[in-house]
Amino acid sequence: MSQFSVYINPPEYLEQWLRHDFWDSESGRVVFPRGSAPRAVLASLLRKSPGHSQHDHGHSSLPVEVPTFKGLNPATFNYLSPTGQSALISACKKLFLATLFNELHELFSHDVQITDIIYDFMDRHGIDRSERNWETIRQMYSRMRKKSQAHRS
Repeated sequence: MSQFSVYINPPEYLEQWLRHDFWDSESGRVVFPRGSAPRAVLASLLRKSPGHSQHDHGHSSLPVEVPTFKGLNPATFNYLSPTGQSALISACKKLFLATLFNELHELFSHDVQITDIIYDFMDRHGIDRSERNWETIRQMYSRMRKKSQAHRS
């Protein structure tokens, strides 16, 4: 495990999920498993740190491990541009959506209370029960459900 980190500012629900499901308490940061999409983004987009770069991450930034990749020494390749940070957040969102789908797709065709389903999902993944988080995840779930129903028709 390298000692280097990059920092991202994901939406609140996503940060809470990443802290719950991927947090490594020993290193104090998010660590993605080998073969995951966020790790592939890091492998592709990490660059040499520009010498003039200021590393002012602020207290709200989420630290993410810079893994050791073959041919990329983390001591040298430990910079993720703002565009790279956006790509990493996007990969995390897609991973979140895949998790949401995998856990809840069985319920798409059943008449169940969406409120309960979403709150249960949030509880299992360490996401605060705020109105904003619930509504964001409800919209994601509803879009997936509609898309699934359209494919069946």
